[in-house]
Amino acid sequence: MEDINFIKPKLHFFICLNDRSTALLNNKSSCAPLIKPEHLKEVKEWIRAQGLGRDVYCTGTRCLGFCNPEGGVMCMYPSGRFVKGLQNAEDIKKVISEELTLINQNL
Repeated sequence: MEDINFIKPKLHFFICLNDRSTALLNNKSSCAPLIKPEHLKEVKEWIRAQGLGRDVYCTGTRCLGFCNPEGGVMCMYPSGRFVKGLQNAEDIKKVISEELTLINQNL
């Protein structure tokens, strides 16, 4: 193993894209089908368009452990904040904007 040297982002967001809707005998909700890979792509494009590509990372994940029927889940670092109830890419962008505002206030 070898460490990867790179400029560390100020924020890193993890968006759950887990979809249990087609699993047999599933009775547990999942972030997808509400939050889709297309939403993650749109958010990443928005981050780049804002000029934040070096400071903000956004990664799609599987289950983050907070499945709920209200919508998708995301978490962010370094704050460790988790948010549920995401319905679309606009909701994700709103949370990212909020977190950026908090970070900028603490500089």
